[in-house]
Amino acid sequence: MLDGKVNVLLDAQWGSSGKAKAALWLAERHGATFASCSNGPNSGHTAVRDGSKYVFKCLPAASLANSVKTVLLTGASIFDLDQFKTEACWTQAGIVIHERAVVLQERHREQERTCAGLTVIASTQQGTAAAAIEKLMRNPEVVAAAHRDAFWPDRVASSFECRAILLDALEKGQAALHEVSQGYALSLDHGSHYPQCTSRNCTTARALDDLGISPRLLGDVYLNVRPYPIRVGHIMHDGQVLGHSGGFYPDCEETDWETVGRLAGMPDEEIRRLYQTELTTVTKRLRRVSTFSCMGFVDAVRANGATKIILNFANYLDWSVHRARGEVPVDDLPARVRDFVRLLENLSGCPVVAIGTGADHNDVLIPRRL
Repeated sequence: MLDGKVNVLLDAQWGSSGKAKAALWLAERHGATFASCSNGPNSGHTAVRDGSKYVFKCLPAASLANSVKTVLLTGASIFDLDQFKTEACWTQAGIVIHERAVVLQERHREQERTCAGLTVIASTQQGTAAAAIEKLMRNPEVVAAAHRDAFWPDRVASSFECRAILLDALEKGQAALHEVSQGYALSLDHGSHYPQCTSRNCTTARALDDLGISPRLLGDVYLNVRPYPIRVGHIMHDGQVLGHSGGFYPDCEETDWETVGRLAGMPDEEIRRLYQTELTTVTKRLRRVSTFSCMGFVDAVRANGATKIILNFANYLDWSVHRARGEVPVDDLPARVRDFVRLLENLSGCPVVAIGTGADHNDVLIPRRL
């Protein structure tokens, strides 16, 4: 992570790659002092620290790090007020809210729950698009500026003030980390499948635009990947598919959690547990899973200017690394993990700098090269 720059973390696939875990680990390891995001209620980011579980839908997960002093919710953020108040108690950092961030209303959820078109594409139907549309229609009552009193003692700031706070931190040589929610392959314009996508782009360029800063201030771009990428589950009723969540890239095949577990050498009880741990945070539908897509990964690397790779869920490749921590020579990794690390590096031209092995943010192996 580069000091004096905005470093970006994003999912290279369809989301649920453990970005919150990676964000907290990166912030603590590199002493990031500024964290930002543009989260919406259609995604949940789970961080586990010292046995406690935190599900973020508003704040960046890096806000849990003791080093982080300032947290910014950009003008592209969409959040529920009660959820915000809950998360605000989890951080000791000062929170700055862009005055044009959108405050979610119950009517936004209802509009999406009753929208047949969103059901057909298996949308999370959390109100994100409906809320964003009201902002686009210039409804002044939907943005944070109309709810200032509800955020005391946190600060609602103008675009100019938000940018000034960030630039001041960078000019002091501090490291900033921006977390991009969801995944690149879900991008509205650049993702793999339309209309089974999210309502905006999930890219490095979008992150810089949300912050309103020059590309010259970009630092490292971390792509977070899982060896078996997922898509949100279909919407089902009486065994029938009412909403199809979309396809996978043509160079990968849909599989199932039993197969993933058997190939990794997981104990039977751990395979059974997958059918609980792989329920999506927001919808509680069982995630669909596929084999790895090289073409999708390479596209994400090129489109986002990746400089470093984080491999999460390495224990889904070989269960022997479950919850393993510390530095390890690449050659000493189990064969399936070692070969996958080399595949990622060969495809991207970027180093794999961390290997996630479990739920806790410190369940990380750091690959060492001779």
